[in-house]
Amino acid sequence: MENFEEIFNQFKALCMESIGNLVIYNSKEYKRLSQESDRLFMELCDYVKPEGMALFLDYCNVITLLQGTAESVMYEQGLRDGFSLIKLMFTSNNT
Repeated sequence: MENFEEIFNQFKALCMESIGNLVIYNSKEYKRLSQESDRLFMELCDYVKPEGMALFLDYCNVITLLQGTAESVMYEQGLRDGFSLIKLMFTSNNT
């Protein structure tokens, strides 16, 4: 059987993907910023010399992973906060 961390990571990935598909991708602001990001990326690629392109793309990948890690940490904290709130509500209702 898979360990808890693997199962939790799968759960987290599915939830974050679902949020992205239902909320973020339907946002006009997200679409606008995504298009602007793509345009700027292509413009930067025109300025980068061929010998520096691999380094530039590695940098872009690290930035993407950094953002993904931040989102994951924030999602986990949101779950903890939600459980703490539920616990607090049940504790205060039982006293």
